[in-house]
Amino acid sequence: MRSDLHENNENLTFIILFSILLIVVIVVIVIIFNSNNELLNNISNYMGENTENMENNDNNNNNNNNNNSNNNNNTDNRTNNTTNDTNLNSTNDNKDENTNNPNVNEEENSLQNNNITDTKEEIEIATYTTTLYDKEQSRIDNINLATSKLNGKIIKKYEEFSFNNTIGPMDESNGFKKATGFDTNGKKIKMSGGGICQISSTLYNTALIANFNITERHPHSRRVYYVPKDKDATIFYGSLDLKFINTSDSDVKIVASNTESEVTIKLVKI
Repeated sequence: MRSDLHENNENLTFIILFSILLIVVIVVIVIIFNSNNELLNNISNYMGENTENMENNDNNNNNNNNNNSNNNNNTDNRTNNTTNDTNLNSTNDNKDENTNNPNVNEEENSLQNNNITDTKEEIEIATYTTTLYDKEQSRIDNINLATSKLNGKIIKKYEEFSFNNTIGPMDESNGFKKATGFDTNGKKIKMSGGGICQISSTLYNTALIANFNITERHPHSRRVYYVPKDKDATIFYGSLDLKFINTSDSDVKIVASNTESEVTIKLVKI
């Protein structure tokens, strides 16, 4: 009986001690938990304060940058205003100098008048093109040379134009070559300046289109096919010439050009 009582006492003691230990453990856990919450709150508050401080610093830096930019803009504006004032004063000084110096004004007016003259419009009044059927090289060379002499010729208002006086002697000493042409009987022969009649015939038809007064013109001794019948104009230096008068109301320039296949002549008012 005593043995059982002793055993029960031991069990009760164990239970009490275990309960006490359990309570202590629970208390310790609660204390630790509360401590951790306070620690987390402190850390969170610390981080929040740091974040707020960083944002405040960024805002301050932005404000400083904006202030610096505004200061720079104000400085640039003052500089630009100073430059504009200087340029305005310089312009006014130049105006005063030009006003006091009549030679400068005369030179400016002269330059303006020259520019007006240089940009004067040229008006085409007639153009005519013929085909080069004969491809003989010496003939083409003669046509090239005659075209270069004719191109750019100015015919004054009411002035009489002479083809022979413009081209000059058509012999070998003046650069022309022997090429096929017609003698007075219509026979093909080699002659100095052969082929130039195509230039004079092309110019003759251009003058007809411009309604110029034809004062001298001679037909070939036989038919040529680069112009319509009776629209040709042969020339021979010293005896046969093509002449006409510029009956327009202004000076006229001859614009002559050719390729290996055709000849084109234009008359333009200047």
